[in-house]
Amino acid sequence: LKAAVNIGYRPSLPQGQAALMEAHILDFEGDLYGKSIEVVFCQHIRVEQKFDSLDELKAQIALDVDQVAQYFKQAQNENDGC
Repeated sequence: LKAAVNIGYRPSLPQGQAALMEAHILDFEGDLYGKSIEVVFCQHIRVEQKFDSLDELKAQIALDVDQVAQYFKQAQNENDGC
């Protein structure tokens, strides 16, 4: 499955300081909570940053997911997996 992944501390949210990994899986509907997955990184998009509002964070995540989708679309067109 193709995904945009964040590993970090979620500085824009007030909950805790523990690092975690979040994956925004492209074109997937289902529940993977409690499941084990393997993650392979293909490209670094940007560093983690703090946003002033949840709306700004959501807008940036949407841009990140679009960028990741374009990356995989280009890779598919060039027959280059990851």
